[in-house]
Amino acid sequence: MKKLPWRSAFYLVVLLYLFIDLKTCNGPLKRKIAESRPSSSITLEKARQLGWVALVNQEPITQNQLNLAVARHLYQRGKSFEETPEKALLQIKRASLRGLIDDVMIRQYADGVDFEAPDEEKAAFIQSWENQFHNKRELADRTEFQELSETEVKEQLGKIWSRKRWLEKRIEPGLGVTDEEVKSWFEANRDNESLKEPEKIRARQIFISTVEEDGDEQEAAIKTAHRRITEDEEDFAEVARELSEDERTREHGGDLNWFSRKRVPDEFAKVVFDQTVNQIGEPFKTKIGWHLVEVTDHQPARPVNFEDVAEEIKIHLLNEQKVDKVNELLGKLRKVAHIIVFTENLN
Repeated sequence: MKKLPWRSAFYLVVLLYLFIDLKTCNGPLKRKIAESRPSSSITLEKARQLGWVALVNQEPITQNQLNLAVARHLYQRGKSFEETPEKALLQIKRASLRGLIDDVMIRQYADGVDFEAPDEEKAAFIQSWENQFHNKRELADRTEFQELSETEVKEQLGKIWSRKRWLEKRIEPGLGVTDEEVKSWFEANRDNESLKEPEKIRARQIFISTVEEDGDEQEAAIKTAHRRITEDEEDFAEVARELSEDERTREHGGDLNWFSRKRVPDEFAKVVFDQTVNQIGEPFKTKIGWHLVEVTDHQPARPVNFEDVAEEIKIHLLNEQKVDKVNELLGKLRKVAHIIVFTENLN
């Protein structure tokens, strides 16, 4: 008899465990999921009254949860409910609901076995999440948008990371990319723009925010900084440490390090990529504030060598594998989960 491939065998074991736990033995997963859950024998009308759009193992997903997920999706793309066409909004709702169902399933299974990621991993994840924000005010605004306190946000982020690690541990044994696969991908994609090093510049900036207040005072401050550097010949880095409101770069003298056009907002890139090296540009304004920028180095676009990108290609291929394996595992989890979607309640 032909033996099953070991990867398939692994997934078969996972699926068998979940099936036995949920359907046969009343195991820990089933008991966790069943605690304080409403009955699944519910009519469409009753679901509408309760504001439910789906049930996942008898746990409801509410219209409010879906609306918040859709709002986050639109917010991240700079859009709103009002400006989104009805047909497009329905598609977004369906995609968001599918994501919510997957999230609930993962949470149920991960929490059902009391999986907890190491504290240092959770702390690093929380820190990386906080680092994406320009300043503390922006972070506070996002926390308020999530309708959670700072402590609650950190708790939720810790749980999100734990569930992510639970999912990764389920698929890790099935992952692997060989050097031959990496080389083959490189050869097949030589003409791909992703294998060309884009034009880059290195620059430093002094930034004055207009998020909380936009008036003459902010404009005067950036013009004063420009005069002190260009006329009084003060050191750019010292002035940046004194005046810049960009918390990520201020202590480094305003250094933004290397970046391409795609890594910064268009309104910022259009100005700074036209500056010459060692030029102190005129102050300019974007939607978040005033900028004074000095370009310190420039690197033209160029093709990359295999050795320069081999590790990135490997990561890319591994990420593609992860997506496929996660979707495969989620598909198997859906088969053993009890899911009801009240499609009519999406409108």
